[in-house]
Amino acid sequence: MRRNIEVVSFDVDGTLVSMDFNNMIWMEELPALIGRKKGMSLEEARAYTISEYEKVGENDMRWYEMNHWIRHFDLDTTFEVILSKYASKVEIFPDVIPTLERLKSKYILILTTAMPREFLNVKIREFKGFFKFDFSVISDFKLLKTPESYLKICNILNILPSRLIHIGDHWGFDYIAPKEAGANAIFLDREKKRAGDSVIHNLEELEL
Repeated sequence: MRRNIEVVSFDVDGTLVSMDFNNMIWMEELPALIGRKKGMSLEEARAYTISEYEKVGENDMRWYEMNHWIRHFDLDTTFEVILSKYASKVEIFPDVIPTLERLKSKYILILTTAMPREFLNVKIREFKGFFKFDFSVISDFKLLKTPESYLKICNILNILPSRLIHIGDHWGFDYIAPKEAGANAIFLDREKKRAGDSVIHNLEELEL
């Protein structure tokens, strides 16, 4: 049991919604477009696309920005066209709504993600009403999920970091970074690769 928590922050990808939506866009749609443009098979285009992603890496904001990759690959499409094609494919994990229902009367619920807001708006539309605030740290602060991002959020909410707890599935961005900011954190490990007092394997295990 954690005392004095006022705000519960959730990551989105891998925490509230499945990664399948991302995989369809980044590992299927973009490679298919690149393959057609360059005369590659899908397998060849996927390998090439991944190699280009890896040159940037997840610690660079360009990694998350679809318009950067559309320009980089010189593709004849738009962010909006791709999103509209896959918007219906967002899959919410089955433990999400019951958990939000359980917490909504006790805490202020917020979302904290590194994805650009255009992606965020598509992914959360079915459960947006549970959250008082949603933060895209890239769009709102021009930052990744760093200790500074979490401190900015606490400042906006006018709370001490110790009054916030964040739940997410990335060890660095969702666990280490908020802890370094003085906030609380829980690592959601749906693949059951870690264990410990601050690790849960599904949201039904969340106890505050």
